[in-house]
Amino acid sequence: MKKLLLLICFVLSAVILFGCGEKTDMPEENALIELDNNVKLSSFTYQNKITGSAADPFILKDGGAYYLYSTGGSRFTVRKSFDLINWETQEEPILRLSDTTWATQKGWAPEMYEYNGKFYMIFSAANAKGIHSIEIAVCDTPYGKFKPLYDQPFFSPGYSVIDGSLFFDDDGRIYMYYSKDNSTNIVNGKRTSQTWGVELYPDFSGIIGEPVLISTPYQDWELKSGSVLWNEGPVVFKENGVYYLLYSANYFVSEHYSVGYATSDSPLKMFEKNDKACILSGNGVSVTGPGHCNILRSPDGSEIYVVYHVHTVPPNTDKGRSLAIDRLIINEDGTLAIDGPSEIRRPLPSGVIGYKRVTEGFTYAGNGEKAEFSYNSALDNVFDGVIQRGITGIYSMASGGNVEVRFDVPTKLTAALIYSSTYDDYVPGRIDVEINGKYVVNDCGLIQYGGRIAAVNLEALPDGEAVESIKVTVTAANGSEYAALSEIVFIGR
Repeated sequence: MKKLLLLICFVLSAVILFGCGEKTDMPEENALIELDNNVKLSSFTYQNKITGSAADPFILKDGGAYYLYSTGGSRFTVRKSFDLINWETQEEPILRLSDTTWATQKGWAPEMYEYNGKFYMIFSAANAKGIHSIEIAVCDTPYGKFKPLYDQPFFSPGYSVIDGSLFFDDDGRIYMYYSKDNSTNIVNGKRTSQTWGVELYPDFSGIIGEPVLISTPYQDWELKSGSVLWNEGPVVFKENGVYYLLYSANYFVSEHYSVGYATSDSPLKMFEKNDKACILSGNGVSVTGPGHCNILRSPDGSEIYVVYHVHTVPPNTDKGRSLAIDRLIINEDGTLAIDGPSEIRRPLPSGVIGYKRVTEGFTYAGNGEKAEFSYNSALDNVFDGVIQRGITGIYSMASGGNVEVRFDVPTKLTAALIYSSTYDDYVPGRIDVEINGKYVVNDCGLIQYGGRIAAVNLEALPDGEAVESIKVTVTAANGSEYAALSEIVFIGR
């Protein structure tokens, strides 16, 4: 009897401990582990209007620092940054117009170049009669006291010239590009700013030959400021044997101020504009006046950015100008595009403060494509580096569709940034992300980051586990049949 009682107690204990064949309190064998998705976007992304009072900006990278120069007035100062986000102003000017023998007002558009171990600043200013000339000053550092090369303007042809810019060709020759300002230039009865170019002696002792006209306004988008016309703010660079000219058109204090481009096979001839020459323009509401750009290459050399200004308080166009940067895309056919003007957070240029954009070493596949009402919906668009997308150049899916990425080898990543279409009807209602088939981030918070971007903290993987696969699943918003992605960006170290 005693043995029977012991047996009954044992059975009852087993039932209490393990239940009647149902493991309701035990985790499912294949259940995904939810990750903590605390993402600090500000550590590896930026948002435009980076800093104010930055008309006609130019950024120089020297060593591990960046130096920002912009239109001054009676003096030029410099701002310094290590991450392109936080800028510290050096209060002591690097040059006052009074340091020259001739300039008295309107110091505009400084640019900075390192050449033969010294730093050369080119800018324009006006004399007491209001005529602009171009000056070049030199210093041993990009932040020191600059001294004009000569006791007279470097280039003063007798009419107003502004927006001087230098181009160092790969054969060692140096060219200067500038705008013949409409304050003194009349073409066909209209005040017209035009872009000209001329070769310089390598010791900056003067010009070689006569200036050549390389750009004049004539396309419809360049003629929106009425009876006064502009082609100004030139910058020339060279890629794959092609000379590219970036320039601005229309009045800078207008919503129509925009950036266009032209190409040539020679640095000194009329550059050609295609029918899609305008590549950066505002929307008249939240972004106005993007223009006067320059070039900034990412630290690892994999990306080209345009540095430009926008109006600080749109749609008002006269409340100052702020700094903006966006990626410049060179398409396979040699045409240009700018991934902007962007208003939401973008990844920092690859290599800034140790972060880099991972663009290779993985394959991808899609499921649930639904593209009847979307032009050019293709999965390749999600990995082509272009984020600024509306209804074209995206990947649209039915609710529950997904994009799955598999890395060739396990890869340590910091984050994944998932951008939706900028077309409102295609913005997903929810994005879920599965990592390595073991972990999940449910509802990544698309709305939290401005309605267009979801972010995944991949450093939250246990013990720094590398990423083998990522699956992004979209749920359509209420009332919508579609959800679309414009880009997925992987950030590493």
